[in-house]
Amino acid sequence: MKGLEYIVFLIVVFLSCITVKLILGLRLFESKKHAVLTLGSLFVIGSALDSLALVRGYWSYQQKFLVGVTIGLMPLEEYVFMVVIPLLTITVFRLTQTGKRKP
Repeated sequence: MKGLEYIVFLIVVFLSCITVKLILGLRLFESKKHAVLTLGSLFVIGSALDSLALVRGYWSYQQKFLVGVTIGLMPLEEYVFMVVIPLLTITVFRLTQTGKRKP
């Protein structure tokens, strides 16, 4: 189970964001195109910077905490992280904005 902890955590965060969005009717993005452009650009930039950090030796991953699937230089979990954490950030931001709307 130890190798699944991180991916399970990311899946729980993702499902929490989707649940909050659906229950509260949050509109996270202007359109599907905006969602793809936003999350896609953050994914590409984050993956490139993370890969650079790995190559330069700034950090590494302990395999005992990962599922064992590596794509390129990074473990699968890191790619999932690149989508889930921006989604979490946008969800929290939208939640903070819901109470500030003027009638």
